[in-house]
Amino acid sequence: MSNKIELTSGYIGKLTPVAVATDKNIGEHVVNKFMAMYQAPREQAVAFWERQKDNFMKRISDSEDLKSCTPMSIFMSLMQGFGWGLSFEGGEQMEIYLITGNRNIAPKGQPEHWVKECLAQPSPYGKKKIRIQNGQITGTSEPKIVYENDIYEEYTDENENLRVKYVKNGKGPRADNAKIIGSFIKINKPDGSFEIKTFDLEDIKSWKAASEKKNAKWDEALKRKVPGKANALYTSNNGQIDKLFFEGKTLTHAFKGYSKVISVPKLPETFVPDVKSGIRQGLDVSEFTEDTGYTEVEQDKLAQDQPTDEFTEALSEHQEEKEPTKVIAGADDDNEPEF
Repeated sequence: MSNKIELTSGYIGKLTPVAVATDKNIGEHVVNKFMAMYQAPREQAVAFWERQKDNFMKRISDSEDLKSCTPMSIFMSLMQGFGWGLSFEGGEQMEIYLITGNRNIAPKGQPEHWVKECLAQPSPYGKKKIRIQNGQITGTSEPKIVYENDIYEEYTDENENLRVKYVKNGKGPRADNAKIIGSFIKINKPDGSFEIKTFDLEDIKSWKAASEKKNAKWDEALKRKVPGKANALYTSNNGQIDKLFFEGKTLTHAFKGYSKVISVPKLPETFVPDVKSGIRQGLDVSEFTEDTGYTEVEQDKLAQDQPTDEFTEALSEHQEEKEPTKVIAGADDDNEPEF
């Protein structure tokens, strides 16, 4: 007799969102997947699942929005995070965002039928982790925010590489009205070299404009698109950009031009994120409606170059399936040095 257990959409649909993380059959499915993917002993796979389970369950339990999502979307988010090999641990530098929102699941031409769903997206810190694991980089410094009275200088070394000299002005915490003027980050490479990426107020202005453009909406009376609202975090810090948000944007844009190392599913067209849903301290879901900064041709090329994995493919297929989904369980210091 086979010991395989079919996890159908009907089975998963009967679970509560919190129970998805504690279900024994789902846990067995993840353990077996881990063993197959990494040729790892069962003890290691079980230890991995126990860590992920606790982190995931805490994320769901701590959010009323997540607890209101469909069990299937919670399951799909769990499996997507597992496929990326990222942790569900929370905090300011969490590796996975769990975005909540509403999606219209009614067929085209039929009355709208909205359900609450959860979608997983890798954070800038999650993407950095994957770049390290794939050997593209060996690490980065923490994104450093530069303020008006700091000692800050950009210059080029003898090999024409961009470098910075930075010393924080004063001791202790910054004043609430301290003026941000830019940021920088150091990216370490496998050959022992490194590069510095810097960003200033013009970059922030450009990102904000891209956010407004991406969030533009059609005005039926004017018969044209009207400018949308940019992510509120561009001005939430006494009229300037939120510090934590700027750190995340610095890390994200530092890798523009690098090859992609993770396949990220696009938000479905019928999915409307909860703008008020907190993803991490200082960041909200409207970030995910922003423009990438790439042209359409570049975006198409990047999409073709994206790596794929069995989880991404399976999740993509699920979105189009009409029959119940089946997955098998049981189967095989503040002062920076000169850079």
